[in-house]
Amino acid sequence: MDHTTSRESNAVDRANARAYQQLARELLLVGPEPANEDLKLRYLDVLIDKGLEKPAERKSILIVGAGIAGLVAGSLLTRAGHDVTILEANANRVGGRIKTFHTEKGKPSPFTDPAQYAEAGAMRLPSFHPLTLALIDKLGLKRRLFFNVDIDPKTGNQNAPVPPVVYRSFKDGKVWTNGDPSPNFREPAKRNHTWIRTNRHQTRRAQYVQDPSVINEGFHLTGCESRMTVAEMVNQALEPVRDYYSELKDDGTRVKKPFKEWLDGWAGVIRDFDGYSMGRFLREYAGFSDEAIEAIGTIENMTSRLHLAFFHSFLGRSDIDPAATYWEIEGGSHKLPEALAKDLGDQLVMGQRMVRLEYYDPGRDGSHGTLAGPAGRAVAVQTVPEGDPYGELQTWTADLAIVTIPFSSLRFTAVTPPFSYKKRRAVIETHYDQATKVLLEFSRRWWEFTEADWKRELNAIAPDLYAYYQQAGEDPAEAAAVPKGARDLPTGLLGAHPSVDESRISKKQVDYYRNSWPGGGVRPATHAYGGGSTTDNPNRFMYYPSHPVPGSPGGVVLAGYSWSDDAARWDSMEDHERYGYALRNLQSVHGRRIEVFYTGAGQTQSWLRDPYAMGEAAVYTPHQMTSFHLDAVRAEGPVHFAGEHVSLKHAWIEGAVETAVRTAIAVNGAPAAGEGTAAAAEAPRGRRASAAPSDTQREDVLTS
Repeated sequence: MDHTTSRESNAVDRANARAYQQLARELLLVGPEPANEDLKLRYLDVLIDKGLEKPAERKSILIVGAGIAGLVAGSLLTRAGHDVTILEANANRVGGRIKTFHTEKGKPSPFTDPAQYAEAGAMRLPSFHPLTLALIDKLGLKRRLFFNVDIDPKTGNQNAPVPPVVYRSFKDGKVWTNGDPSPNFREPAKRNHTWIRTNRHQTRRAQYVQDPSVINEGFHLTGCESRMTVAEMVNQALEPVRDYYSELKDDGTRVKKPFKEWLDGWAGVIRDFDGYSMGRFLREYAGFSDEAIEAIGTIENMTSRLHLAFFHSFLGRSDIDPAATYWEIEGGSHKLPEALAKDLGDQLVMGQRMVRLEYYDPGRDGSHGTLAGPAGRAVAVQTVPEGDPYGELQTWTADLAIVTIPFSSLRFTAVTPPFSYKKRRAVIETHYDQATKVLLEFSRRWWEFTEADWKRELNAIAPDLYAYYQQAGEDPAEAAAVPKGARDLPTGLLGAHPSVDESRISKKQVDYYRNSWPGGGVRPATHAYGGGSTTDNPNRFMYYPSHPVPGSPGGVVLAGYSWSDDAARWDSMEDHERYGYALRNLQSVHGRRIEVFYTGAGQTQSWLRDPYAMGEAAVYTPHQMTSFHLDAVRAEGPVHFAGEHVSLKHAWIEGAVETAVRTAIAVNGAPAAGEGTAAAAEAPRGRRASAAPSDTQREDVLTS
């Protein structure tokens, strides 16, 4: 190697090392040297305690998207005194991927019981996400425990005030909190009473921990692999990665290394593992057999994401704090964005889809458009009315813009001048995964039943019905005769319980049900409160409500929750087709008898097919983080970006909130580009929208 090549190679190595360090800072929210500020503390101070600093000048700011990032940024900037307009394509609601199926005034209820609700999107909030939890508290919303694992309801004390949000800084151990301790609050004990069903073998989670062999041997695991839970396998495989930035104590717990080693350790993890998919890591680095990887993927919900970046699964699995508590918002997650939107009032403009973005950046080579420039505002956005693509264009101008819509949606916006090369790559290439939920309503909470409860409720339909369900086998030849008292019911045994109005069950569902072999044989009572079960059938993951709805004897089960390729199978079906399949697959785990409580009501959400989200969340493929994440974050002249996709907490509300606060701070302190700013900022709201120029005046440059 000659000296020139060696110098070039060293320069590349140094540049890469700087990038790994910066990515580690992005992940851990560490500010630049030499201060190494804890940015989480700063964001808590801005979001919860003090707000933004008083700006030197009032600016007009356009925010595109009324998801949680747009709403948080808009709220902060409005309170700081800026003139903010938020443009949202969806004419019906705010919140983006925070969506709750619930009864709205003047609209049909999504379920037969108007009191019931269920989450289409974000449903759980971990204790290590202090910004989101503290914001919920500040807005006066009620949070309560979400049970990722089912619990013993006779233990704990949930009636005491919920504990405050607590964040311990990596700098000097400083503690931030938003309230006094609640010593009387105690979480219930975990029971692990829910199910794992794979390869036609079924066991409770607690039994699997005691003896994994029954389930593991179904995957043809042998030797020591058959005697370990898959969680233990994965944790052992990840221990060398955790050694980069933490140390294992004698008691089995981990502690962070000193600050510089901790930061350098995370940079090393990014350097060494960003090129791995999770599948490649398990196969090549951990040395697992194909059978072990299949078991891990099925039981630990990794199968559909094995081809995606190792880092996403690693961060989700590490959880930073493995003993994390999870929370939910009482009444539904939709209350969070709606509370923010209420304060913004007419600053929210609904039903306007951005089709063109133009900005003026004197440092950018290339042509500029005609809507923004040095003689006026620095940013112009053109929108069309949602539902009327041939409607009249409206033009919105401002000093600065914050784009919070997913890159998957931004991809279809014409941008002039084109963004920088790396930003365009990020917009074009960022991988958005699929996620699909199928939710079914039942008139009774059968997942909480004991066998005595089952016997009482079934025999209320027909005297021998409990005995019938105890004989119903897996195969047609094993089927028992339906008791005489249940033979002439209008929908058969589907919705047969007196608590169900069978007229609400559609003919299509009844016909499908009668024409397919009944799913599920005899299964023990689940008797679980909260938590979820796992299966290798298409439903994949099932979650039971953590709390009953007051005054309602029934509930809504998340019957199927799937990602990536698993979700794609469901996405190929029409919404109404999914419910029958989801019920059959739910029966394979819980037994055929749950059919009697099915109300015929269901809801389903495919985030890939959603015309606003165009995907569940950003989930990188190998190398994408190191290839362009830092460029995804950067502003393009007066255009800034926020949302979970420009954080490294993909798919979490916390990532969106972090970027919203960061961007609000940047925009608050940025100079207003263009001339005439003060006069424009004081102009009446109605004057900011004007007719679009003719097509001959526009030069459309797509983000590609």
